[in-house]
Amino acid sequence: MTKQPTSGGGGYGKPPRANRFGKGNSGNPSGRPKGSKNLRTLIKQAAAKKVSVYEDGKTTRKTKMDIAVTQMFNKAVKGEPRFTQMAIEHYGNAENAPAADNSVDSFQEADAAVVAEIVARIRRGTGDSSND
Repeated sequence: MTKQPTSGGGGYGKPPRANRFGKGNSGNPSGRPKGSKNLRTLIKQAAAKKVSVYEDGKTTRKTKMDIAVTQMFNKAVKGEPRFTQMAIEHYGNAENAPAADNSVDSFQEADAAVVAEIVARIRRGTGDSSND
């Protein structure tokens, strides 16, 4: 005579779903540790670090990214072809990139019309779109 699994069980080696993981235990205990950072975060943090630089007779603190960009353009000015091409490409990308301030406020005309219609419905007190 074999045991029939109850409605909450999953058979041999599969405990009931409600009891599969104890409190605080995940399904992947050896997964990514909490607080570990991905490569993008590490690069951003390294680029944002400030270092002391002697420039124009003074010592100033600049970010590593500022220094890297300055060095790239200095080498481009000296005529190094690889850095000249790199500087031209990055300058073109920066010129064509949308400004960060405008990206939040720039709605397409269709989006603005939809938002205006939703606001009008809320003000009328009807959230139902079937009346239209």
